[in-house]
Amino acid sequence: MDTFFDISTAEIADHCRTEMQQETGLLQARTHWQGPRGGQLTFTDYFLDGFQLGHMSGRLTEPLRAELNVHQPWVGMLYQLEGDLHSKSCARRPLRLGANRQNVVGDETTRNHYTFQPQQEAYQLFSVHLTHECFHKLIGSNAEWLGVHERWLSRPDPFVMLPDGLLATPAAQIAIQQILNCPYSGPLKKMFLEARFLDLFIAQQEEFTRAVTRLSSPERDLFYGIRHYLDEHYANPPSLLELARLFGTNDFKLKKGFRQLFGTTVFGYVAERRLTVAQQLLSLTDQPVQEIAESVGFANPAHFATAFRKKFGVAPSQVRRDPALIKAAAENVELKAASMLVA
Repeated sequence: MDTFFDISTAEIADHCRTEMQQETGLLQARTHWQGPRGGQLTFTDYFLDGFQLGHMSGRLTEPLRAELNVHQPWVGMLYQLEGDLHSKSCARRPLRLGANRQNVVGDETTRNHYTFQPQQEAYQLFSVHLTHECFHKLIGSNAEWLGVHERWLSRPDPFVMLPDGLLATPAAQIAIQQILNCPYSGPLKKMFLEARFLDLFIAQQEEFTRAVTRLSSPERDLFYGIRHYLDEHYANPPSLLELARLFGTNDFKLKKGFRQLFGTTVFGYVAERRLTVAQQLLSLTDQPVQEIAESVGFANPAHFATAFRKKFGVAPSQVRRDPALIKAAAENVELKAASMLVA
């Protein structure tokens, strides 16, 4: 078994129990971690020819820091399903991947440090690690993909495809769930996992190719700057015209470019940001509901309650009484979306 890395952090390595299962052309490893200060995780890995499928899920009572010893260079497809992933040195540059986002990373370093940040104590990450040879072979089958990766392929260097990645699509999440719930065994299981991996690979390359080729590097930097500004001024954002003038562009380019890069409108992003912050305040503080609504930019408490219920499926007052409701509601929304897509 040629692994891509191992975890050397004593807090993790010393509290793990691993079970191995060998099938035709496939090795599966399942590792259970019980944290000394609470929290538990299950790591499931499938080792196939040229790539490794990995799933990390469970409950964390606090951020978990891990040091990874990297055994061979790799290209990673990362899907952050719950919680956040942080690294100050992944691919020799900072990496942050928020919930429901995906990214592509190439790493040449021999040691990395990651922080796994839970969301309402839940954490879930799916990843695919590929050898350079496997990645080159797959990329070489499409001229557009070659154009996107040409500079890296000609002279391998660490890279993070996009600073903040892209949204993980419902189709990708369904493919991941199919991998995790594979109903087959033996040779058919190997074929099934390889097929779902190719579905994920093709979908991700197409999405990132569209994102990278639409906007130049200076344009992407501009819109990431605009989004960062909105992250800090979501409660009282400027108008589109004011925002465009502030960043030296016009409202047409602002609307078009922001939607291209982030998949939503400026004010759609602001609305999402307001509700996300409100949900965190409701779960983690004792601040009154009306004050929270006003602090995130809702002048009318009734409008806040309606928007909150529409997004999370529960009323703000219910979250205040039982924060766990927000996770259950989110899972219900995801299941409905998945069933609609399959249908």
